[in-house]
Amino acid sequence: MKRPLNDPVYALPLFGRARVVSQGTELRVSRKGLALLYYLALEGPTSRGRLADLLYGHGSALQNLRVELHRLSQALGREVFPKGQDPLGLPSWLKLETLGHGEVLEGLEDVGGLWEWVQEVRTRYEAVPGLSCRQELLRELSPLRPPFLLVLRGRLGAGQRQLAQELARVLGLAFHQSLRPEGLVYLESPYPQVPLRELLRSKAFLVLSLDPGEEPRFFLELRAHYPPERMRVLELSPLPWLEARQGLLAGYGFQQAARAYFLAGGQPEWIPEWLVSASFPQRLLAQLRLQARWLSEPARVALERLSVAFGPIPEQVLDALGALPYLEELERKGWLVYGEGYGFAKEAERRFFYSALPEGRRRELHERAATALALAGHNQEEALHRKALGEGYEGLLGPRLRQALFGEGRVWERRGLGRELALLVQAGQGVFPLGQGFGLALLEPTDRVHLDFASLEEEAVLELVGEAYAPQDSWGLLLALRGAWGERYIRLEGAFAHRMLLPPGPFRLRFSGLGVAEFSLRAHRIGRGGGRLALDKGLVEVWNLAAKKGEEVPKQGEEKGKDQGGSNGDVYL
Repeated sequence: MKRPLNDPVYALPLFGRARVVSQGTELRVSRKGLALLYYLALEGPTSRGRLADLLYGHGSALQNLRVELHRLSQALGREVFPKGQDPLGLPSWLKLETLGHGEVLEGLEDVGGLWEWVQEVRTRYEAVPGLSCRQELLRELSPLRPPFLLVLRGRLGAGQRQLAQELARVLGLAFHQSLRPEGLVYLESPYPQVPLRELLRSKAFLVLSLDPGEEPRFFLELRAHYPPERMRVLELSPLPWLEARQGLLAGYGFQQAARAYFLAGGQPEWIPEWLVSASFPQRLLAQLRLQARWLSEPARVALERLSVAFGPIPEQVLDALGALPYLEELERKGWLVYGEGYGFAKEAERRFFYSALPEGRRRELHERAATALALAGHNQEEALHRKALGEGYEGLLGPRLRQALFGEGRVWERRGLGRELALLVQAGQGVFPLGQGFGLALLEPTDRVHLDFASLEEEAVLELVGEAYAPQDSWGLLLALRGAWGERYIRLEGAFAHRMLLPPGPFRLRFSGLGVAEFSLRAHRIGRGGGRLALDKGLVEVWNLAAKKGEEVPKQGEEKGKDQGGSNGDVYL
């Protein structure tokens, strides 16, 4: 079948040596001719005067440009630019090939006055950590074609620019960070002041980066007038732990990888910074504080004060820290969210603000918060502030948290392990399969995940083996085991191995707190070998979950936890 004349049959490879390729054959084109073609491919239609100045920069520049245009037509075997065309535009049968390897625009840096432009283009397309992220999303977006408007809503570190850059590669489009008539145009605040009709007529693939909080007028006008079939708004959530482990964190040990992932809040741009930083990366802190400058000064100061509070913030603490008058502004600008109370939108951002507080100011704020909580009778919330102050706090904890942190009320027995039993997962939320086991990541204090298992027909020993990371300034990563016998609690930290004696019946594993974990689960029958212990796996120490010796009845413990820890009895970390 004959190829239509308007099909692109000549390629300009962006990576590696600059050249024109047609059907696998490289054509002989001068370096100035190549520079001209690449400039038009990357920057769009350009006036003859501008091109002449860039390539030659002297009085005879326009005459030299005309000669170069004639040479290009001879080299490519067809007319490239119609006579009298101004500005010059790349013909449809010439295309930029954005897939490949090597240095961008290799060999064009010394042509005319293009050195700075070549460096700027290389910066646009440089390999940025995180480009291998969100591959599933890229596959989902790959069928889209310009003209189109894609809005990427995300917080600092979400990687909007990197995603747009990689999308340009996938779609085979030139990547721009200013308005162009074609290619992929990435725009972020402050947005360009151009008439709306020009954007609506654009043939480019527009990618708009949108910060959390109030929606700017630029976005609202586009959304109100852009054809719905040519527009899509996406919320960029944190990178899943599994995807980060297979990409950005591949090759790193669990503790180093989990630390970087947790402290970055799962944000792909922040993870590499935390991998190489022993303390809070100052560049990221500067970005965050710069964005907070859009707040009124009293609201910004209130936000910094609130960084001493973990999870949902009781009203007494909001009042004690002088934040009540500014809650509306902080919520409207996206820094606080309201769920079970006001709290930081992202725990990772709270930690940055907390790190910037001077030590004396930090202690004063913790003391104010602890006093307010003590007067209100919120003992468990007060305990975390007392812990931060280096004061005694154990007596303020509810029984569930004491059991998790200090192992109170555990009854140990020695049992033999028989053959392995099958564990059937009936339902779950937030826990994902990981090789031979499971993984989970709790990045926010209000996150809750669980696994529900089918009934065990007989008494069995459950083995939970794995590794966990949790920040030291929290209660950690907690596991609650629930069955017909009640509920028991464990703190998961470092490399762990727990064996628990489960009575017959269904059971649930519920995880709360902050941290990242990977673990495997096995269940074994109780060894029945009598004197023939060789038939079993030997005697091991197990925790008898159903035993009541030395501990409160579960219901009583739950009620006491509600009285001491707040209105709903949950453990906020």
